[in-house]
Amino acid sequence: VEEGSEAGELFTRGGGDVRNRPKIKPSEQTKQLDPLRAAEEAKKKNAKQVNKRFADLHENGAWGGLSKWEKYGLCTLALGAIGAAIGLGITFSKSDESAPPEQTPQPTLSPTDVPTVSPTNSPTTSTNRETRGLELMTDASPVLSLPSTPEELRGAKSNPDSTPQEIAGEFVLYDDELRIPAEDPRFIERYALSVLYLSNGGCAEEWIDSTNWMSPSLDHCDNWFGVKCTLQGRVEEIILKQNFVSGKVPIELSQFGELRALDLSGNAMTGEVPGDLGGLYKLFSLQLQNNMLTGEFPFDELREGAIALDTLWIQENGGLSGEITEAYCTLSSITLDCANFEPQPTYVVDDTGVETTTTTFEQNCDTAVGTHPREYTCNFGTGVKITVAPTPTPGGGDIPTLVRDTYCGVPSVAA
Repeated sequence: VEEGSEAGELFTRGGGDVRNRPKIKPSEQTKQLDPLRAAEEAKKKNAKQVNKRFADLHENGAWGGLSKWEKYGLCTLALGAIGAAIGLGITFSKSDESAPPEQTPQPTLSPTDVPTVSPTNSPTTSTNRETRGLELMTDASPVLSLPSTPEELRGAKSNPDSTPQEIAGEFVLYDDELRIPAEDPRFIERYALSVLYLSNGGCAEEWIDSTNWMSPSLDHCDNWFGVKCTLQGRVEEIILKQNFVSGKVPIELSQFGELRALDLSGNAMTGEVPGDLGGLYKLFSLQLQNNMLTGEFPFDELREGAIALDTLWIQENGGLSGEITEAYCTLSSITLDCANFEPQPTYVVDDTGVETTTTTFEQNCDTAVGTHPREYTCNFGTGVKITVAPTPTPGGGDIPTLVRDTYCGVPSVAA
């Protein structure tokens, strides 16, 4: 059929009668496109937007005079070089750690006939311990005159003119096997205990029980009779009641910074109570009753320092006196002799003339402070004094003969 003929208009190239198809409006005829052109238009429509700066790289692979594959190759080489450098660094670091340190060759010194430095008899640390130890002991015994050098303490225990402090100093510096450093608080505490033993009848074998005291191989904590310590090895209790302890209360007892209980009751203690006991700032209980103490009791000094004090028993000391202050109103328990202390702690008489159980001291506390000790005993009696045990004498039958190769020390007049 020839094109342009009537028959040619009735059939399409693909076959079929076009007369049965709806006629296309002229306005829609422009939308009918060739399939290939429609696909190209759709591809352009769905194409990814490319940054204009890299349009040339996306279009033809050219960028800066190099093709896309050349640039990919250069990047790969750069990354490979970086990886190789990191690998070499790790390898060398491991080899350095495993290799033994290089030994620095020491120069060979020719021997000399005379040593450059003269050898010392004792290590420097030992010398420092002795020097510092003597300083601490001198501070602890201020009323005495200890030697100026530690070496002068050697032989003190065999010298009849030595003081208890000098013998104690020799013990802790030279005879003590524990060798406690001078800066350790236990050093000065061991010295103070030694002074107590030497100056208060322990060395003279007057004590009923002096088990392990002054033993150079045993720690004083829980080994020396009557001494209890904290877990850190600091003395917290000295309980020597009814043990025939005699002499004055040593001023060295003020060195126990952790002491909570001091019980020297029922003994033969004499002299005044030192105000230095106020340095025992953790002291909770002080029991000095039933002794032969004299002088004025240091109420003010004791309370100013011993802020934790809760129990004070000082009765049955006929020569002990003093003025108790309102600072003691908050204690739990106080016992003293009625006749010796001011204000006179006598019992209050009520309006009917009957004597009450309240003392004038308790009444004053309630007025001034608003409280008074829970237990306050005004003692009118006299304590039963102990009898010092007889000293064994030579030829006394079953009583062993005392053989003394050391001295206990002669107390200083100043002490």
